[in-house]
Amino acid sequence: MMVRFEENEYFLIAMFQKESRQATIEEMHNAISYIGRDEEMLALINSTLEKLWCLTEEAFLALDLELYKEELMEDE
Repeated sequence: MMVRFEENEYFLIAMFQKESRQATIEEMHNAISYIGRDEEMLALINSTLEKLWCLTEEAFLALDLELYKEELMEDE
């Protein structure tokens, strides 16, 4: 199954990216308790998590997130 991420989902993955798909999923899941009642952010996290579960580890490692990481660094 081909997984297609939206641009905002790529940014979210770049923010929480760890050494593996599973570690990234756990990191993102742990952040949910800090989101509060921001329905839009919760929906984004949930849709991203659903898609990450469908990826193989190889597909996760092949994601090119450098552009998104660079843009996040510029915003800081």
